[in-house]
Amino acid sequence: MTFEKALAAPDRKVQASWEGEPGQRVVTIYSLATGGATELGVKVVPVAELDAFVADLKARGCELADTEFLTTIVWLVNADGVEVYDDSRKQLHALGARATLVDGRVVERSDIASVFSWASDRYTHRGIKAALRSGEEVELVTEISFAATGDPTYNRNDLLFDSGWCTTLGRALATWAGTTYEDKI
Repeated sequence: MTFEKALAAPDRKVQASWEGEPGQRVVTIYSLATGGATELGVKVVPVAELDAFVADLKARGCELADTEFLTTIVWLVNADGVEVYDDSRKQLHALGARATLVDGRVVERSDIASVFSWASDRYTHRGIKAALRSGEEVELVTEISFAATGDPTYNRNDLLFDSGWCTTLGRALATWAGTTYEDKI
């Protein structure tokens, strides 16, 4: 789909960008729905033109979202909270005083003692959890990546590169919860 057609598509639209080649940013238009974040269109924009381009997208109804190149996780931070999507579902809706998890469980913001990012020993499972005041830990956002098992040279440095989104999103969720963030990866 062309970028212009992506902007005209129905459903809620957001745009996110990340660094491309030197001097360029890759801007992606997504449609966000209960069924996940669907990539609609991509455009490479020179850094010098990015601010004007983003302003035009906002004027055309696109909200600003975040993502990183090596993940399917897309998140939207606004004054009321944080919404998180992957390519197949809405994983988290932290709005106002409560967060609704992917399984429908509701966690009160006041019950969250801290937020932290983590990864499994095999590096395939990673994400962000909340430590509740009760001592329980709950997954807020999770990603399974089989790159670690499919590549015998995959190491901790690869994990750190692939999971950088956990730090950015983890900090945003900790800010929403009014608590601390710790990177345990």
